[in-house]
Amino acid sequence: MQPIMKWRYTYIVLLLLLSLSVGAKGTVQTWDSLRHEVRIGWGDLLFESATQYEFPHIGRPNIRTDYITGHLFAEYQYSWLRWLSTGMIVDFSGMGWHDRRDNSAHNYYNLSFLPAVRFTWYRHPWVQLYSAVFAGLTINGGSEKDLVRGKYTICYPGWGLTAFGMQVGQKGWFGALEIGGLYALNNMDDIVMLSSRMLTVSIGYRWQ
Repeated sequence: MQPIMKWRYTYIVLLLLLSLSVGAKGTVQTWDSLRHEVRIGWGDLLFESATQYEFPHIGRPNIRTDYITGHLFAEYQYSWLRWLSTGMIVDFSGMGWHDRRDNSAHNYYNLSFLPAVRFTWYRHPWVQLYSAVFAGLTINGGSEKDLVRGKYTICYPGWGLTAFGMQVGQKGWFGALEIGGLYALNNMDDIVMLSSRMLTVSIGYRWQ
């Protein structure tokens, strides 16, 4: 009876190990099968805050800044591989001000549509580290007319990168922090954004 009991115990242990292995495998497959991702977030306004003193109509005593939005953005990503995903970023930033001399309101905005490619170089059930590049179109508009073109709305090539990105969360909901930059310019004399949106924070959700 003793050898039989030993074999029974051995079978029980093997079954337990097998069930744990299957469970762990199922967890990985479930994690990897969450291919869709959406998130919304906010990026810093360091560029906008710095350049307000360089514009001819900003930084003077008769000008009152009403608002600076920073960068409000939404992003969708689809994972093709464990390390590769592609998607789209829609980014909006704007600023408004009043001229006290005639009580006139002024504003500008930048709206960017940026296809993105992300490379995940570290993956853990709770943490993902990644980098990304994106390039597309930035629309600059508002109340001010461009002195050279004579237009209120102008399109620029827009591009940028995420040098370091980190997502923290498991399966569904997660939070993210990114360090990078966003650019939109035709040349060094015609700049809309230069190393803007260097730091972003966001929340997101993944699903199958």
